Amino acid sequence: MEAPKYNKSRIMKSAWSMFKSGKKVGRHVLTFGECLKEAWKNERVSYNRAKDIFNLRNLLTKQEKERDAKRNVGTCSMAFMADTLVNYYANSRYNGD
Repeated sequence: MEAPKYNKSRIMKSAWSMFKSGKKVGRHVLTFGECLKEAWKNERVSYNRAKDIFNLRNLLTKQEKERDAKRNVGTCSMAFMADTLVNYYANSRYNGD
């Protein structure tokens, strides 16, 4: 399994944004290192959420294909009833029931 690829630029921008805004936890103002840890945590959460959505989408697509394969019996041709239909509507007139 290959390692996930995180957007490091977005992580650093997020960390600097938190640090410059003076993000607080209670009365404690976060240091840059704590802001960086928080940014990494947010990035991991968003990556995992995107991965879950991707896997769910693939699963739904697979289930849809299986369902369609079960439903699809091919197109039906009425050629086998050609003689019957000609007799049923002989002379452009309904002759039945």
